[in-house]
Amino acid sequence: MLAFDDDHCYEAILARDRRFDGVFFTAVLSTKIYCRPICPAKTPRRDRVRFYATPALAERDGFRPCLRCRPELAPGNASCDAPGRFARLVMGRIEEGGLTDSSFEELASELGITSRHLRRVVEQEIGASPVELLQTQRLLMAKRLLTETRLPMTEVAFASGFASLRRFNALFLERYRMAPSRFRKSAAEDVAGESLTLALHYRPPFDWKQMLGFLAYRAIPGVEVVEGEVYRRTLRAGNAKGWIAVEPGTGHTLKLTLSASFVRSITPVIATVRRVFDLDAQPVVIESQLSRCERMAAIVA
Repeated sequence: MLAFDDDHCYEAILARDRRFDGVFFTAVLSTKIYCRPICPAKTPRRDRVRFYATPALAERDGFRPCLRCRPELAPGNASCDAPGRFARLVMGRIEEGGLTDSSFEELASELGITSRHLRRVVEQEIGASPVELLQTQRLLMAKRLLTETRLPMTEVAFASGFASLRRFNALFLERYRMAPSRFRKSAAEDVAGESLTLALHYRPPFDWKQMLGFLAYRAIPGVEVVEGEVYRRTLRAGNAKGWIAVEPGTGHTLKLTLSASFVRSITPVIATVRRVFDLDAQPVVIESQLSRCERMAAIVA
């Protein structure tokens, strides 16, 4: 569900306000494409757009992701921002790449309810079913890997969470109405085969030096280290072990380099890095809460 009304959303896309990047998505009725609020394309007229809280909702209505602003790169909404307990649990599992049809049944069992009831509650709270949320996340991850890396198509499918290349190709074509190979035409050259590099976007402002100082002071010897502007550490994700390096990127991004051993665990690794660096924080919400605290402090004083 959108936290802002349509008029505020339209003002945000007119200003290309990065504080709202990933908070909502704009669907253009004439092109059947959905975009981030910061999309550089010409802003459509007010009567030609529709706003969605998540990519899954836009894709369910037949819209496909913009090739210019690439919605798969938008900062997400932290699972703690989900409206209810069930939604938070499901979103958390999806972000970590651990939710499948079988694990969804297990999650429902852990909560002491039926999977049918859990699906119904999540759809009421978020507006999309767990399956739709999961499929959208997998497709957007695949689109990202196709565009930013030279991984073989089979590796892209498995790294994105698909059980087979055939299922990946079929769903990609069905949802986006184009073959996955199309995105290879503009793919960037990957780094040496020992590692992969991805850009992680955030909503400004972001104090990198303060964050780095916080982590450096608490660094675990032999596990993590801060060298100049770079944070490095060893990590375990599922059955995979390897290393990561995080440093400032271009624009409002952090550059994440990870060892090739994480190819099939890339979703939980990205989720972990985003959580550690708080990349899904919403400055608008934080500012409003701080202002509220300041007003209360002034009243008490």
